Parts: sequence; C-alpha cells; structure tokens
Amino acid sequence: MAAATSPPIPFYRQLVEDYQNQYESLIQNGEAKPVLLWHLIALLLLPVLALLVSRRKGGRYVQLFVLACLFGALVHFLRHRRMLLGGYGYMGGLLPTWWFIWCAVWLAYRNAERDCRRIIRTNTLEPTANGSPTTKIDSKNATEDKRHDFCPQGVERLAWQSYPQSLSQRLDWVFSLLYGMRGPEWNWRISSLGPLPASIHAQLKAKDPSFHEIEMTPAEKTRAHVALRARVRSALVVCIKSYLALDLIKLLMIRDTYFMYNGTMALAPPYPFTFLTAVPGMVRFYRLAVTGFGVHAALTFVTSFNPIIFGGLALAFPNAARALTSVPLDAPWLYAETFGPFLPSLLDHGLIGCWSKWWHQLFRVGFTSTGRWLVSFLPADLASRPAVRQLVYTFVAFGLSGLVHSSGSYVQIAVTRPAAGPFRFFILQAVGFVLQGVGTHVLVPCLMGAKRDLPQWLRRTANLVFAIGWLYLTAPVIADDFARGGLWLTEPLPVSPLRGLGIGVREEDKGWWCWSSPWFEFWDDGTYWGSGVRVI
Repeated sequence: MAAATSPPIPFYRQLVEDYQNQYESLIQNGEAKPVLLWHLIALLLLPVLALLVSRRKGGRYVQLFVLACLFGALVHFLRHRRMLLGGYGYMGGLLPTWWFIWCAVWLAYRNAERDCRRIIRTNTLEPTANGSPTTKIDSKNATEDKRHDFCPQGVERLAWQSYPQSLSQRLDWVFSLLYGMRGPEWNWRISSLGPLPASIHAQLKAKDPSFHEIEMTPAEKTRAHVALRARVRSALVVCIKSYLALDLIKLLMIRDTYFMYNGTMALAPPYPFTFLTAVPGMVRFYRLAVTGFGVHAALTFVTSFNPIIFGGLALAFPNAARALTSVPLDAPWLYAETFGPFLPSLLDHGLIGCWSKWWHQLFRVGFTSTGRWLVSFLPADLASRPAVRQLVYTFVAFGLSGLVHSSGSYVQIAVTRPAAGPFRFFILQAVGFVLQGVGTHVLVPCLMGAKRDLPQWLRRTANLVFAIGWLYLTAPVIADDFARGGLWLTEPLPVSPLRGLGIGVREEDKGWWCWSSPWFEFWDDGTYWGSGVRVI
C-alpha cells in the first residue's frame, strides 16, 4: 500500500513557538506547575545527606524516611510539575523516576556502608621518628595508621576504601557512590566496563581489601598517562563526530512531518527519500533508523564529556584533580566507552547482545539490584533455580526501563501513550529475550541434537536477523511516541553548521544559533515554597 501523502509542515521555528506558547498557557492558567531549581537540588542532595548518617547510628531509619520523601516528591512531580527543558519535558519525568530507582538501591536494597569499597589514592605523610612515613586509610572497621618503608619519588599508592569515618571523606565517598552509575572505581563496577588492571583486580577477593595497597611504579604511571591522553583525544573525536551527526539528524527531522508533530509512520518522507515509498517497509525502516541514530548520537555526545572534563582536568591540572577527590582521576580505566561493539554483539548474541553488550549500561546496576531484591522474597526452591532468577531479572529490568521511559512520555504536554508506547516496547524486549532463549536452548537442540551446534555462519545470521527483525516489529510504538510527544523539537546543539549554511531548510528556519529561548527565569506564585528560579 502506498504511503500517505505528508501534509505540509509548518515552519520549524513557528512550530517550536507554538509548543512553547501551549506550555506557558498551562503554567499561567494553573493547569500545571513549574519545576523550580531548588526542587532539583533538593532531590539530588537528600539521599547524599541520608547516606552520610551511619547505619550504626540510626542511618537505616533516616535512609528509609528519605526514600519515602523521594517517592512522594516523584508522585508530585509526575502529577503536577512540567517543564520544556530536556526533550520538551521528557527528562522531567524520566530523570526523577530513574533517580528514585537508583536511590532505592542504596537507601533500601543494598547496604553500601557494609558492602561497597572504592579505589582511592592514599596520602603519604611526612616521615615519622623512625624514618618511615605514615599512610592513613580511613575505613568503616578501623582508622589505624599503617607503616611503610619510605616510597621513592614518583611511586604512588592506591587502596580500597570502605565507608569512611571522617565526614569530609565520607561526603566524597557518598557523592562518588551516587553519581557514578556504572561504578568504574567501585567493587561493584559493571562487567561491560572490562576488567580492572590485574594488580588492582587481584585485591577484590582479598580478605580485607581496605588494607591492601597497590604501588604504581614510575613506568606504570607513564604508561597510564599516555593511555589517558589517548582516551581524552578519543573522547574529543567522538564528541565532535556525534555533534556533527546530531546536526545532520536534526536537519533530517526538521524536514519530516513525522518527527516534528505527527508520529504517523505511514506518511511519506520528504525529498530526497520519497523513493523509499516504492519498497514496502522501507519508510518504517528509515524512520526507525533515524530515531535510533538520534538517541545513540545524543547519548554518545553527552557521555563523551565525562573523560573530557575529568580526564582533561587530571592532565591539565593534576593538583586540582587531587584536591577535588581522592579517586585517581588520571586512571584511564575510569573512562570506558559508553557503547559496546555493535555488529559483534548482535552476531554473537542476537537481541540479548544488542541490549546487554552493545547498548549503554547506565541503568544496569539499578535494574539488576532491584531484581535481586525481589528474588530474595521468592521461596528458596524457586530462587535457587537459575532460569527463574534470569526470568525475574529480565522482566524487572525491562519493566523498570519501560516505567522510566513511560514516565518521560507521561509528563510531556502533547498527547502521548505512555503504556501503549514506551512501556509496551520494553516489555516486548523481555519477551524477545525469552523467545531467543527458547530458540537457542530448546528448539535448536531438538532439531540438531543435544551434541551438535549450528554452524557459526548460520548461528550468527539467525542472531542478526532475529535482533533486527524483532526491533523492526516492536520499535514503532516507542518511536511514534517520541515523535508525537515533541521529543525531537528539542535543540541539542547551540550552533548548527548545516542550518547556518542554509542546507536543506527553508529561509525562515535558517540560522547558526539554536538556543534562542531562555532556560531559567524567576518565578513567584506568592508563597515562599512556590518561588524561586524556574526551569523552563
């Protein structure tokens, strides 16, 4: 069936202005309340303050109370608060929901004070009376000093640090715990980051890692410095590439009615992609590809600033980096890539590899920790079965991911379908995991025999076809919701080279500078708690 004719799209800038006017009307009429900056700061700092209180001094009750407050704030945000910043309000639902899930891990599900340790750089003090320096390692169990022979100049010591006794060190420890979601310097770092250096990894299974130190020789420091410089350069290249990719993707979206406000996949794409209508299914494939590349490029662009900022700080101002935190910011193993290899992940692991090997793992610890917590309530005979545990982990992870993304959809000012869109998409990915597992572990052995495997070329082809095919069938529900809610109206870049040069846009939409609207303004509703800097 031929694709429907695409209606003429309004001028892009006019469309953006119409959305902004609609949002302002909701706020001024009292149908929605604005998000104030102090709301966001409070949400970020409350769990920090809760974790500063030791569980030995009643911290457990403080943490549960704060978690209850966060839940109340989340419900209030989702029901009443609206903003445009961040995907035209999308992040106003996604981030608070994710933040509650993440805080629940450390305030309720897991005992960070007992179980968590991070790698820090220890301070070698002045030599004592017997000629040996003192290195102080602050931990939960003890604060005693350890004596070491005097270190040659250039030798550095790293150690595992448990929950510190010192308040200043504890504050640094808690910030590092809450704001490093992949845990690169922690003993719970996710597996997709790759292994730690052998000398550090060996300490993980030590009887008391807090008191095992690793010396870094001058040669090792030189190699690490070279590796860090290479990593920062690589991140800069990735940042520039993703910036240009975002500019191109944004240009393609501006010209397409589907992305700007319609969300109807059957509409014909604009020139020069009108030829796609002649091939059944290609219009859908094209728009799903643009959506996927858009999300990928945006995440790659944002996460590339982590090594650029912190790795660059360690290179340019090492003393400032040491003063900022005791974490060795000059360690290259802190800055793993956000995404894994694409084709090898799909060829070798199919849909499972797409989500667990290639796609970003920023939410992984939050999802898996919640799954383990829920499994702990199952009867022992069920919880001991690997298949049951894996099934629970899979559906919990994708269910929470669906909840996070549907929350973003729910708070957008346009008409969206949170349950039928994002939530259904992620639940269907869990179903896909189950189908792939049944095919791999049940159907193939039945057809080939228990002792025979599929040829590698056939297995890899089947993995790739199933992964791409399943995403092709299921992704339109979330892609349509993204477009319908106005997610792609957001301006991710301050300057657009393509639009500045007038490539592919109408005269009214040309221009270099894209951030024409303010992000913040003062708001006063006549009450003390309802006044402050408003996030637009």
